[in-house]
Amino acid sequence: MIGELERIKSLLWKSWDPIGVNGSDGAQDEYDSYAFAIFTMLHAGADQNSIADYLHRAVTENIGLSGNREAEVAIAGEIMSIHEEARR
Repeated sequence: MIGELERIKSLLWKSWDPIGVNGSDGAQDEYDSYAFAIFTMLHAGADQNSIADYLHRAVTENIGLSGNREAEVAIAGEIMSIHEEARR
């Protein structure tokens, strides 16, 4: 399960990165709390829409930026793939 969490952290860092910090030294843990929340949601049975909704709220409510629903759904799909692969 730790591998799954690390892969989600990496995905958020490399592909989601709404505030554009993935090129900054010392900011690698910027999205760890979101990754852990998503990891927890997945293991409670969350689906792709729930993950996309969470990412949208994180961007719009927590970070204060405009969301991009299409991108959030795509990232949520990648997260679901990571989760399904980890379950095999």
